[in-house]
Amino acid sequence: MNTPLYEKIYNYMLEQIKEGLLKRGDRVPSEKELAEDFNVSRITSKKALDLLAQNNFIERIRGKGSFVSKEHPTVNQADLSKFDNASDSKLIALIIPGFSDAFGTNLVMAIEEECLQNNCHLIIRRTHGEIKEEENAIKSLVNYGVDGLIIFPVNGEHYNVELLKLVLNNFPLVLIDRYLKGIPASSICTDNQTASEMLTDYLFSLGHRDIAFLSSSPTGTSTIEERLKGFNLSYSKKGLILNPKFHLNHLYSNLPQDYSKDETENNKDYQAIKRFIYENPTVTGFNVCEYDLALILEKVITDLGKKVPEDYSIVCFDSPENCLNQATFTHIRQHEREMGSVAVNFLMKHIKGEKIPKYTAIGFSLIEGKSTMVQNSICVNREKSKTALNDK
Repeated sequence: MNTPLYEKIYNYMLEQIKEGLLKRGDRVPSEKELAEDFNVSRITSKKALDLLAQNNFIERIRGKGSFVSKEHPTVNQADLSKFDNASDSKLIALIIPGFSDAFGTNLVMAIEEECLQNNCHLIIRRTHGEIKEEENAIKSLVNYGVDGLIIFPVNGEHYNVELLKLVLNNFPLVLIDRYLKGIPASSICTDNQTASEMLTDYLFSLGHRDIAFLSSSPTGTSTIEERLKGFNLSYSKKGLILNPKFHLNHLYSNLPQDYSKDETENNKDYQAIKRFIYENPTVTGFNVCEYDLALILEKVITDLGKKVPEDYSIVCFDSPENCLNQATFTHIRQHEREMGSVAVNFLMKHIKGEKIPKYTAIGFSLIEGKSTMVQNSICVNREKSKTALNDK
């Protein structure tokens, strides 16, 4: 098993003391000096010095530096191998916007189970989709002394500064669900482009010809960008011209909400989707980027006096099953448990100083639900449909 980098520094310093190269009262190299000597981050060198201080081999004096303790324990082989058992136990943290039965719960469970198997302790911090909360979580957890981080990044075009610092310092880190363009951090994601293309192909196979794509803004969020690419690619491969108006990608909903009528009537996404259906009466199929948006779409359709799947078919990503293991929506089921397991195993390798892949695509499954049906003949009279909707 490869020795973690901070342990190598720790053992090196003990050897220096044992051989008399560093005597009682001598100043020891600083975090910066050790980081440069061993080509590691200052976070790693700091951890080694912190452990030396905890075990009374050195004492750290604010403003002056670190010095070999005058009453330090005897250094022997047992001291050098003290990590043989202790180093197997790691403290890692998961930073995630939130989780639900639709997506996230199985991911968290898999990470927790894999941590137990790897003798790791797990801390979970939720950011609620706020980049400031993500920054605060990273800073506090690193300062607390976690050995590594698994991060489900917040949506958006602006990268978290604290996250960039971790990557630049080679801090043990794995991203899940998405990757950051131009940032050399290891990421584990569903093959979103292929999955979205498959969903759109499925709607075409049912007889739909005008299909729309609903999502929040794709800018800066690789998951949504890839799903949009897959949707466009499905149209392109069939030689069909995609009406750019069939992209409704400025929606907001990401977390579960209470979709009671009083709330949805004033919901921006609800109103935007309702307006979209009025303005695009030929659209009969929807590829929806997230489960919660699919719920809003279904509510709009119902309030318009229409039915799913008789009048409209809906496919989406992620959909919880009911007590009979039946899915409400036809959807892409992401392999959350595999994603979580791979994330922990990669993080453990990173902690040990091993190289890990920069991008790993996880498989998925297409699950048929109750939101789609074969359209043997989509008899959509554009003017008649538009008149009917305007009468609502």
